[in-house]
Amino acid sequence: MYTVLIDEAGDVGLKGVEPDPSFGPTQYFCICATILNEDNRRLIEDALKTLPFAHGVLHANRLNHFEKAFLGRRISSLPLGMIGVVSNKLSLLGYLTEASKTPTHFYNKVMQYLLERVGMAIERLGIPKASVRLRLKPRAQQYSSLISYIESIQRNPFDSRALSIRNIDRFSITSIKKADDPCMAISDFGAHALFSAVRRDARGFGLSETRYLHELKDAFLATKSGKIVGGGIKLIHSVEDIALPGDTATFLMILEILKKSIGGCRRVLDQKV
Repeated sequence: MYTVLIDEAGDVGLKGVEPDPSFGPTQYFCICATILNEDNRRLIEDALKTLPFAHGVLHANRLNHFEKAFLGRRISSLPLGMIGVVSNKLSLLGYLTEASKTPTHFYNKVMQYLLERVGMAIERLGIPKASVRLRLKPRAQQYSSLISYIESIQRNPFDSRALSIRNIDRFSITSIKKADDPCMAISDFGAHALFSAVRRDARGFGLSETRYLHELKDAFLATKSGKIVGGGIKLIHSVEDIALPGDTATFLMILEILKKSIGGCRRVLDQKV
């Protein structure tokens, strides 16, 4: 049995979105999925419990800089795979009129991009969709709209990339609170690492932080050629569309061309340590 845990960072607010730095709705919205084999759950949970700062529910926003860097490095050593999506609202809403109508439409569209990558990973790993369950962070929006949206894509895919969503059983999707699954902390941190790398809002004094993503990068799945960006990390739709300052854009472009030794994703997910 496999579990996909999904969490997010940033907000889905659309009204009054402005380029960073601003105090309004976040310019960026990030989602992260963690795929784990349930046979490895105890090993992974024990690794989280033994962290020196593991007191109660792990939440990235409650950790200091070095605790986050250490957590990223620790997660990278665990038998799991991560997939992340980074969206720039100002770029995305410019040509997706449907997504620009409400936060629910926007959330569902970004979730589509994530589920396409999750579906691709399930197919690539040869995992039957009946043995995969998806757990998402509870939201104010009704999940019925997301389920209906997924169903419409499965019946009539927008393009060839959306075909992979057919590898997901929409009825396996449930919402779960962070406190109910310790491993949700991994996706929480993954989304936080992605968001920290691109955000430059006024709350962060206009600064982005790539250290956490640097420490976490090897946990993300890759393309068959080993590329991280374009594989386990999807930018909608390019580094240019994300609209980042030079140093952060350079970091992501390095990830875009960096090749890691993938050695078979199934081994990473199924290995017993």
